[in-house]
Amino acid sequence: MKRAILIHGWGGAPHAEWRPWLKNELEKHGFKVYVPAMPDSEHPKLDVWLQTLRNVIGTPDENTYLIGHSLGCITISSVS
Repeated sequence: MKRAILIHGWGGAPHAEWRPWLKNELEKHGFKVYVPAMPDSEHPKLDVWLQTLRNVIGTPDENTYLIGHSLGCITISSVS
């Protein structure tokens, strides 16, 4: 199954801005969509965000898509 994980940015929240719209659109195309609340988004710590994202991703495969905004992009590019 295709999975999309949407990561908000600094000061963001899962149900703000464009994320609800994109979640809905992706689900129409068969994606299972995750939009986690990243911890303490007003005072983020990269190591905490990375661990949170790793926990959400689990084992990625060719059907795992990561979509970020602002600090979410930095977090995605730093996760291993």
